[in-house]
Amino acid sequence: MKLTHFIPALAIMALTTTGCGSLRNSSKADKTPDSVPATKVEAVEVTPISDILKTFDGEWSIVEVNGENVVVNGENHPKLTFTINEATPGMVSVIGYNGCNYLNGAWNIKGSKIVPAGELISTMKACDNAPYEYAVNQALNQAESYQFTDPSNMVLLSSTSTPLMKLRRHNLAFLNGAWRVTEIEGAAISANVRIVIDVDEHKIHGNAGCNVLNGDIIVNLDKGNGIEFKNLATSRMMCPDIATEQAFLLALESVDNATKGSTPDTALLKNAAGQTIISLKRLSAAEIADIDE
Repeated sequence: MKLTHFIPALAIMALTTTGCGSLRNSSKADKTPDSVPATKVEAVEVTPISDILKTFDGEWSIVEVNGENVVVNGENHPKLTFTINEATPGMVSVIGYNGCNYLNGAWNIKGSKIVPAGELISTMKACDNAPYEYAVNQALNQAESYQFTDPSNMVLLSSTSTPLMKLRRHNLAFLNGAWRVTEIEGAAISANVRIVIDVDEHKIHGNAGCNVLNGDIIVNLDKGNGIEFKNLATSRMMCPDIATEQAFLLALESVDNATKGSTPDTALLKNAAGQTIISLKRLSAAEIADIDE
């Protein structure tokens, strides 16, 4: 019985105390500011995934792996090629070359994160001289994010944001297409030497002035727009101006790098010393039709 009567008494005391407190603070509670400053919300710009994938798309040279510069040049230079997977949004196909074996797989790109779509599959060739093979494989397996330092340079990062691999995109897309050779080693030529360069397919094709020409292209990305023309083969017709053709072929074999010309429709092929040895002018659509003639 005592407990029963004691509880209401405590309740009354609590209500009295609470009521006093509310009254004491009511004058402050009723006061509201005339205006409340609006909170400024900064808009966050999100790069569409389609734009990110376009930045990935293409062939990249591996220029550094695990902090070590890659010094191998030519056709054995380690590289990665990314291709947008049109069937699966947010995915790029990955084809790698570690200096010995080819790797094949796919990555899902989620913001700045890399989510592998399964393990990379590798060929099983044994090579005597492939100093970066293991390091490249290891770095690709550990890559969890990426960072572009500019559109032509990318870094693959570990889970702790440690740089694993530095990549450089080749910037030779300007060479793709059909061209007329206007000068060889600074001398203008009258012969109708026309070539088609396909950097992505690593092929050159055309008319060397007399004979039909075919050959391979090696992109040397560590040189900065480095390019070489190898395995050049021509038909065997005898023509009056064969000397110009021979000079062109010799110059083509000496090409080390390429640059854009002074106008959008020109390009320059240079030797290792930086000297222009072949000057090119882009062909019009009408001129392309008879390039094999």
